[in-house]
Amino acid sequence: MPRNPKVLISGAGIAGLTLAYWLRRHGFEPSVVERRPDLDDRGYMIDFYGSGFDVAERMGLRDALAARHYPVETLEFVDDDGDRKGSFDIEKLRALLDYRHFNFMRGDLADVLFDAVRDDVPVRFATHVAAFTDGPDGVAVTLSDGTEETVDLLVGADGFHSATRALAWGDETQFERFLGYYIACGIVGDGLGAQGRFLSHLEPGRQASVYPIRGGRLATFFAFKSDRLDAPTREAQGAVLDVVFGGAGWEVPALVAATKASPEFYFDAVSQIELAPWHRGRVALVGDACQCLTLLAGQGASMAMAGAYFLAQALHREDGAYAPAFAAYQARMLPEVTRRQARARKLARSFVPESRLGIWLAYGFLRLAFLPGLRAVFRKQVGAGSLLK
Repeated sequence: MPRNPKVLISGAGIAGLTLAYWLRRHGFEPSVVERRPDLDDRGYMIDFYGSGFDVAERMGLRDALAARHYPVETLEFVDDDGDRKGSFDIEKLRALLDYRHFNFMRGDLADVLFDAVRDDVPVRFATHVAAFTDGPDGVAVTLSDGTEETVDLLVGADGFHSATRALAWGDETQFERFLGYYIACGIVGDGLGAQGRFLSHLEPGRQASVYPIRGGRLATFFAFKSDRLDAPTREAQGAVLDVVFGGAGWEVPALVAATKASPEFYFDAVSQIELAPWHRGRVALVGDACQCLTLLAGQGASMAMAGAYFLAQALHREDGAYAPAFAAYQARMLPEVTRRQARARKLARSFVPESRLGIWLAYGFLRLAFLPGLRAVFRKQVGAGSLLK
């Protein structure tokens, strides 16, 4: 390996930007390509805690992330008429996590990470890896703009639908575990006066939620149980939402209509990626490309940062010797990812209850979660433990 190995990272998301930061810190020469034209605002609000919080703190980003925190006070479940049926004190959650917790949009985290690397790491937008050949002396890469270059290592940090993984391992259907749910989200105007509150409406097999974000707007989130769908276009996805949420109570029909028109509209299946090994030759994967928990687990961003941190640490410790470094990184992360994926599959069933009884039990769990005897159980359920401890 050369003294300052060149590492091409495919994907300027949370895992890719975190990896770029730590590789640069350890003397590598990372560069990043990103298929999107910019860091768009599509996404959803995340609870940020645990391993990711610890990694961000080691990067000196705690204050920057605190400035992005949304002070949402309560999660309120409302019935068809908008009357509150149950509530969850988010400040109690933050206290349970020793206030090492923030609420912000996934895009807020990406923005802060990008600011941390933009002056030191080249990031090329509207560009992706079109082809590569892994050889004994490096990886010969052809980019979508026709550029050809040879790097020492290639890392796919390009998310659930990873093109890097497809090029090296094959079609994602080999590795996808569909959990039987779909989600949709967008950003709309606040016609509900919901500032300061996270509002959620549950009906058997479907959920609709809104939460306030800056600029007097609301982020919407829909989840529903479903068999596999064939809805490849935005129009088809909107039609699915109309059918699934047709006749729903509360403000759901109006929220669906506004979400369908949102420039930030997003729709996808709830699936996990189960793949091993996470590396082949000089190519490795990180983040949702290999360790997707699903967004219902609420830990994807945090675990993506942990994976990137441990991959960079392993490469540094092995002085760039990629074979033992990749193996050590996988050994550190894969068992925990496997455990958390199993937990996420169980959580999905309670996230979108299939019956009125299931909804009633979900309300009851929130009322009991902070009782002294159940706090440890709740912390485990939400994956509060940090891998950096």
